[in-house]
Amino acid sequence: MNQVHSSQIAQKYMSVIRSTQSKEGLEFCFAVGTIVIADKRKPVVLVRKKGLTSLRRVLENMNYKTTNGIQEPSDFKFLRSGTGRMNKEGVIVVRLAKGGMAKFMAIRTQMRLYFKDLRVSMPAIQEAEPLTEEDLNLFEIAAQATSDELPSNDDQEPVGTLEGGAAEEALSEGLKQTLATSAASVAEHAIRLSRQTGQMQTAELGPLTKKIANWLEGMLASTPPEEQENALHNFTCRLFLMLAYDDNLRNLHYVDEAPEGDEMQTDGSAKQNIAGVDGGAKREPINIDGIDSRDPIGKDEVVKALFQMIRAAAQQRRLSYSLENARLDRIAEMVSSQWPQEEGQAASRRQTLERLMAVVERGKDDLLIALLGLGDADKFDFEAVVRTIENKWQACLDAALVHWEDTKSKIETYDEDFRGATWESVDDLFQGVNDVVSEEFADLVEQGAGVNVDGIELAEAVVEALLQHLDENDVVQLLDNPPAAFGPNSIGKSLRDGLSTVRGELNHVRNSLVRA
Repeated sequence: MNQVHSSQIAQKYMSVIRSTQSKEGLEFCFAVGTIVIADKRKPVVLVRKKGLTSLRRVLENMNYKTTNGIQEPSDFKFLRSGTGRMNKEGVIVVRLAKGGMAKFMAIRTQMRLYFKDLRVSMPAIQEAEPLTEEDLNLFEIAAQATSDELPSNDDQEPVGTLEGGAAEEALSEGLKQTLATSAASVAEHAIRLSRQTGQMQTAELGPLTKKIANWLEGMLASTPPEEQENALHNFTCRLFLMLAYDDNLRNLHYVDEAPEGDEMQTDGSAKQNIAGVDGGAKREPINIDGIDSRDPIGKDEVVKALFQMIRAAAQQRRLSYSLENARLDRIAEMVSSQWPQEEGQAASRRQTLERLMAVVERGKDDLLIALLGLGDADKFDFEAVVRTIENKWQACLDAALVHWEDTKSKIETYDEDFRGATWESVDDLFQGVNDVVSEEFADLVEQGAGVNVDGIELAEAVVEALLQHLDENDVVQLLDNPPAAFGPNSIGKSLRDGLSTVRGELNHVRNSLVRA
C-alpha cells in the first residue's frame, strides 16, 4: 500500500529529522517534488532513514490526504533529493544530490510550504556542500548500520525482488557465460549513461547486474532450447535500446525496492509488461510494450534509439543548436551501412549495436552535430527567445500597474485621508514578483543556448510557485475584491495572466528541447 501525505506522516518525518541531532554521524535522506491536487500545484516531501536511491519513485506514487479524502495526484515534477542532519543548534543542514532541477533556495521554500500545509513546524534549514557519488555510497553504507538508532517511518512500501529463478532446463556452460556477460554489459552501459547524462546513479554494479541477469533467465525459461542463444542476444539488444530513454534508465536503477513484475517504460508514457520472471508461476514469453522479446530487433528501432541517445548527449554537452530541427537521415545511413541483413544473426546484430553505441558515446561534438543533421542555420538563438517571453511578461505587468494607478486614484478621490499615503504593501508585491521573474530570465540568458530541460523546468516551477503565492496573498485578495464604490479591477488577473503566459512559453521551449 502506498504511503499518503498527511499531517501524521509529516510529524513522523520531522521526528526522523530531529533524531539525527542526538548523535554525530546520523543522517536522513529526502526527496522533494511538486504535484497537482484539485487543480492546484502543491509541494511534496519524502523523508527516510535510508534508501536514497528509491525515494523518487516512491514520492511520485504517493497519494495526498485532503479535506475531501485521499486523492491521487497528477503531473509530478521531481525537484531534488539529498541527505541531511540536524546540528546542535537545531538547524537542518542538507546536502543535495545531482539529478534534480531545483536549487537550494527553491528546495527550502518547497519544504517549508509542505510542512506548513500539513501544520507541522519546520526549523531553519541551510545548505552544505553537494553530494558526490562517493558520498552517496558512504551514506547508504552508514545508513544500514545506524538506521536502528532513528525512529521508524512506518511508511515503507512492501518490497520484493525481481527473481528470475532457475531456467526450466539447465543452460549450457557457454550460454551461462553469455548470459553473465550480457547482464554485465547492460548494467555497465546503464551506469555509464547515467554518469554521462547527469542522472543520479542509484544502484551498484553488482546488484544491477543480478537484476538484469534475473530478467534474462526469466526470458530463457520461456524459450525453447534451440532458440535460446538467439533470444539471449536479441533480448540483450532490446535492453540496450530501452536505456536510450530516460524513464527506463532511472527505473532500471531501482534494485532494492523493485516489486515483482517490475514495470519500466519504453518512452515517457507507454509501459512495458515484463512477464515470465516469476519463479513460482508458469513461464510465459516476455513482452515489452506488446512486442515479444524474441522478435528480431529491427533496423528502424536501432535508428530511433541511437537518435535518442545522440540528442541526449548533445543536450548534456550543452551544444548550441536547436534540437527540434534534428533529423534521422544521417543516423539511418550509418546503421544501414553496417546492419546484418540475414535472418538468424542475432549475435552479429548485437555486436553491431554495441559498436554503434560506442561510436555515439565516444563521439566528439562535431560528430554528434553531423549525425543529427544540424548546421549553422540550426544554431539556437536562445537569448532572443527569452527576451520575447520577457517582453510579454512586461506588457502584462505594465497593464497591472496601470490598473493599480487607476484604482489608487479612485481611492484617494473617494477619501482624502488616503492622499499622499504610502502603498508599500502593494508596491512590494509588484516589486517582489517582478524581481523573481526577472531573476529567472537573467538566469536563463546566462545559460544561453546550452540551457537544458532541467533548467526550463526549474523556471516553470518558480513561476508556478509565484502563481500559488498570488492565490494565497492577502493583498491580492483585497485587490481582487475591492469595495463596490471602486468597481471591479483586473490587477490580480493581469499579474496571473502574465505569469501564466510565461509558464506557457517556457513549456513550449521545454517541449522544443525534448521533441524528437
